[in-house]
Amino acid sequence: MLYELTNIIRPETDNWQQQRARLQQTNGQVLTLAPNPGFSGLLSREGTQGHNLIDWVTQRVYHPGNYLYFNEIPTVTDAEIFMNQDRSISLISEGDVIGEVELYANTRRAVKSVTYLNEDGGRDFIEEYTFDGELFSRIFYDRNAVQEICFYDNQQRPVIRYYYYERQLNLVTIENPETREVITQYDTQLQFMRTQLAQRLTPDDQVNISYLGLELSVLAETTSQNTLYLEEAPLNEAGQVKGNLRAILTNEVKYVQHVVASEDAATVLKTANCPIDKLIIK
Repeated sequence: MLYELTNIIRPETDNWQQQRARLQQTNGQVLTLAPNPGFSGLLSREGTQGHNLIDWVTQRVYHPGNYLYFNEIPTVTDAEIFMNQDRSISLISEGDVIGEVELYANTRRAVKSVTYLNEDGGRDFIEEYTFDGELFSRIFYDRNAVQEICFYDNQQRPVIRYYYYERQLNLVTIENPETREVITQYDTQLQFMRTQLAQRLTPDDQVNISYLGLELSVLAETTSQNTLYLEEAPLNEAGQVKGNLRAILTNEVKYVQHVVASEDAATVLKTANCPIDKLIIK
């Protein structure tokens, strides 16, 4: 399988337009890293197929055409779902506002998230819903700071948990959704992403990236055939070849086998005395 790897899809960017064009030419699939409850709706709007890493791990399956309408929110017994004059939606229980509802844009009032509030008005927790109306995650807060994010499967069983300390993610766990037993854990999000991708990508897969940051780092343990499409300038502000790019070209980074660059970028790299064995001029 051919994948275009990106952290998130940003429809307005030139990089994504280039990736989408390659997907259409090759019948490949996009592979995203960051959690996105609206992923299936975004794929539909962009006319592409693909996977999200969180969904891979939770084994989530989407059901096109399904929605969770705002008046069907599973919430506190006898709570009132009230549409305000400004079209915002509140959850009211015993006269108090206990929650606020966010809808997916350009839908018939399909629920995106529900933010539940403490008595002082601060966030208690947020429930995120997928584009097809299923519980995607719960985000728990303490003093308006994220403490934990729990990602669910289609049966609303916890699978992945992100734990935060002093606003920093410091533990990721994966658990058996049936037994609730922790199967494995990671000290960093990068370690989690690297390991999970390495388990899923095979030597028969081809992965294309357009960025030299996270998208490059997560491929470190993969056995797939990986290609960098150099869409950004090859030089940094000091006029030097960017560190990660030079590391790829000198084969310090061995897990990227090819760099596709424009003729102008290739000339710059040759002038900077970079090895050109991995270069493919487009």
